[in-house]
Amino acid sequence: MTPIVLSGSAKRAFSSRRALLEAVRTENDGEAGLFGSWSNKDLDPSPPSQRIWTRWSFFAFQFSIAFSPTTYNVGASLYAVGLNWWTILIASFIVSFLVGGMLWLNSRGAAIYHVGYPTYVRASAGIYGSLIFIFLRGAVAILYMGIQTLYASYFVNVMLRCVFGHKWTDLPNHLPKSAGITSGKLVSFLILWLLQFPFAFVHPSKMSKVFMVKSVIAPIGMIVTMIWAIISSHGVDFHGLGPSNVSGAVLGWSFMKAINSIVSNVIPPLVNSPDLTRYAKCPRDTLPLSIGIILSKPVVVFLGMVITAAGYKQFGEAYWNMWDLYSSILDHYWSPGARTVVFLGAGIQAFATFATNLTSNSIPVGCDLAGLFPRYMTIIRGQVCCFLLAWVVVPWKMTYSAASFLTFLNSYLCFMCPIVAMMIVDYWMVRKGNIHVPSLYNAKPGSPYFYTGGFNLRAFAAWIGAIVLVIPGVSGALHPGSIGDAAVKIYNMGFLISTTFAALFYYICCRIWPVQIYPTELGAKDASWEATRYTEGFFPEDEIVPDYLQETVIEGVTVGPSKGSLEVESVNMRKEGML
Repeated sequence: MTPIVLSGSAKRAFSSRRALLEAVRTENDGEAGLFGSWSNKDLDPSPPSQRIWTRWSFFAFQFSIAFSPTTYNVGASLYAVGLNWWTILIASFIVSFLVGGMLWLNSRGAAIYHVGYPTYVRASAGIYGSLIFIFLRGAVAILYMGIQTLYASYFVNVMLRCVFGHKWTDLPNHLPKSAGITSGKLVSFLILWLLQFPFAFVHPSKMSKVFMVKSVIAPIGMIVTMIWAIISSHGVDFHGLGPSNVSGAVLGWSFMKAINSIVSNVIPPLVNSPDLTRYAKCPRDTLPLSIGIILSKPVVVFLGMVITAAGYKQFGEAYWNMWDLYSSILDHYWSPGARTVVFLGAGIQAFATFATNLTSNSIPVGCDLAGLFPRYMTIIRGQVCCFLLAWVVVPWKMTYSAASFLTFLNSYLCFMCPIVAMMIVDYWMVRKGNIHVPSLYNAKPGSPYFYTGGFNLRAFAAWIGAIVLVIPGVSGALHPGSIGDAAVKIYNMGFLISTTFAALFYYICCRIWPVQIYPTELGAKDASWEATRYTEGFFPEDEIVPDYLQETVIEGVTVGPSKGSLEVESVNMRKEGML
């Protein structure tokens, strides 16, 4: 075989690329992990110095995340299928309780062992199998990063109109119609992007104050808008929002579609919860996550319907996007007072939208890129990449001319809900809360999370089966009438069907083919409920134990004579409320 001979310029280019890769390696930047090539500081368990999220932090985060454009306008599609306001509200309560329960169940493991989603999912998917689930979440989050940034920029566009009036609205447009955006809106996008970009350099462990601020001002802004809309229009008109006369079986299937639609709106926090609960001071502090979503989601859905109905009564048009409502207010009430109030309202909503963008998109992408490329990516580096990629995906083109693509994105729940279901079953029922943390970074045969070639075939069988059940309905959503009515109905129940099937199928597979709980070389270990929580997933025999756990694991733990069980005697952990 003839050897390949590189030219001088090719050799220099190859050498430069290699030098660049070497320069950005996490080992060279003080970000190396404890456990080798599958590890870096952001993938390793969070040290006590980063565990600063309290109960109020988690409540503020989950309560505030609902105050976003996607939740506000969720009632639009539901009115279109014939549901009335109180039916939609009931559906939102049901979804909030269901998702709230799953949210807490999916948070506990990460709060105990202090690892994020990219590391945590290795336990159920396998070392190499986890890369598929990580990539899937990260790819969709990048797309939504661009879309949510665009939505926030629409509020900035309203704010600029409040300041400059017709000088802004008459700004010449130098872009063709096919671009899907005007010059003015592109400038608004740039301004919003520049305002939120500095947050890419903030580590998630220090982000709680952003959500605390949002949890206060976002509800105030939306409630004030509702009060003004009701008073100025002298009431509301729900009848103009769409037909609400379905009954019988049609009502039942429409109600199931409503549940599916609302769930698709809360998938990000459900999947992403381990990325933040890893910073909890103690596991019980994560309970307010569920309380936050139960209180906020129905409220925002209701506020959206009331504001839209009041706007319809006053202006004769249903504005399902709040930026359109603010623009209409300026059209009808152009005065210094109205401009000031609208400016403040739009500013609050812009901040609320990009704050949601951080938790639902940039932080997950940062975590996922760190999980995919641990030698080169940290969470902050990944967040910076996510913000830059918001331009690359050209979100205004997606929202302008790709309605079918957006419909496909809304089918995200069909892919992610089964993953969450398996993670919950794996932790609570299969492993009984026991995770051996060092094995999460061990890609060698025999490791508990290596399974078969690095893939947990039980999990992938359950995942693929759940998708196959509901994915035909995506075609019906993209092209109505292209498939049978039964497939459409199954798709409209996608959340319940895919989640339930994946959970049951995975559990049955694990009962037939039990999974390995601990490494065999460690010998017999206690596998009772959360036996490893007291040492945060480490054993005295492990080669590597973090410094902050040395006293607890090595000195504070003795091996009992009967079963080899762990008997923890750490007084410090009890004082900290972790036991």
